[in-house]
Amino acid sequence: IRWFWEILHQFEQDEKKKFLKFFSGSDRAPLRGLGKLGMLVQKATGDNYTGDQLPTAHTCFNALLLPAYATKELTRQKLLAAIQYSEGFGLK
Repeated sequence: IRWFWEILHQFEQDEKKKFLKFFSGSDRAPLRGLGKLGMLVQKATGDNYTGDQLPTAHTCFNALLLPAYATKELTRQKLLAAIQYSEGFGLK
């Protein structure tokens, strides 16, 4: 989970926006600010996971299910893939 926060802080502005949309369903901060958003990050696998599972999000609950990847770089790669290829509900 610590790697997740380190990676998130290193993201470029557009990557942070994509993560916010992936995680909450909206790329905009709530009216009262991000501090009021609430966020649950939960481990989705056993430790040292090296498989193909990507992080998933439950936007209704502001919950992120994050596999416990074996390395920080793998965590970064999988998180970027998840936010890059996220479709959401496909509503426009």
